[in-house]
Formats: sequence, C-alpha cells, structure tokens
Amino acid sequence: MSRVALAIGLLAALAGCAGEPHRQVNGGYSLPPRATSAPPPTQAMRPAPQVEPSEAVWHLRAGLNVAALSCRGSGRTPVAAHYARLLSHHKALLAQAYSNEQRRYGKGLDRHQTQLYNRFSNQRNPAKFCSTAASVAREAGAMDSPSLARNASGLLGRIA
Repeated sequence: MSRVALAIGLLAALAGCAGEPHRQVNGGYSLPPRATSAPPPTQAMRPAPQVEPSEAVWHLRAGLNVAALSCRGSGRTPVAAHYARLLSHHKALLAQAYSNEQRRYGKGLDRHQTQLYNRFSNQRNPAKFCSTAASVAREAGAMDSPSLARNASGLLGRIA
C-alpha cells in the first residue's frame, strides 16, 4: 500500500512541475478558401521533346502501352486491340528501338522507363488521352515500319 501511495505522490509532484501548455498559433498564416467552383481548365498538351527517331518510336510504344492498360471502361476509348496490332506489325522496329534505349541509358534504363511511364500515366483528361491514343495506335499500326520511324515524333506529340 505504501508503494502505491508513494507512486501517486510522485506522479502528483511530477504533474505539479508541468507548466502551462503552449498555445499553438499559425503565425498569421491562413489557409486559402476551399474551392467550391469547377476545377481549373486543363492545360494544352505540351509538344513532345525533340528526340531521335528510335527514341521517339520507343516513347510512343510506352505511351500506347499505358493507354492500352488504362483506357478501359465507361467514357474511355479502348486502345488494346490497336496496340496489339502495332506490337506485332512493328516487332523488329520496336526491338531495335529498345536495343538503342539500352545502349543510350545503360544501367539508368529502368529509371528512365519509370519516369516515362509515369509521365503518360498522369493524365489530366483521361478520356481525351484515350481517344487520341486509340487514333494514334490505329494510324501507327497501319503504317509500314520506315513510315512509323519517320512519323513517330509527330505521333508522340499528339499523346504526350
């Protein structure tokens, strides 16, 4: 019993040492008012950076890959069938483009690929991206490989 009384006494003494709690202040800053209106308008799509033809081919493939995986469901134009045709029709061109990417980036290829895929994955207007990507994939799949290599940068600019 005396131990319990001692413990209670020590706790009371310790509590008595505590000062006044400090008031938290925001330093005169206030939060902006909560938006109640429509979200800001989307920015115009920025043009694709100037890249070598084989890099443009590979970046186009990456963007269409993201579209094939994410453009499903209500309000989104499907891309997967057009993308599959592109892969089979341009197999050799895509293999060469990938080989060039491996040489260009070496050990940094995984990081580059992650950044590239993330760029395409973060779309402000997914429905528009899917519609444009479906059109681009259809056009690219209908071209021969030399034409795709020449036109990849322009096609990339439409979905970038």
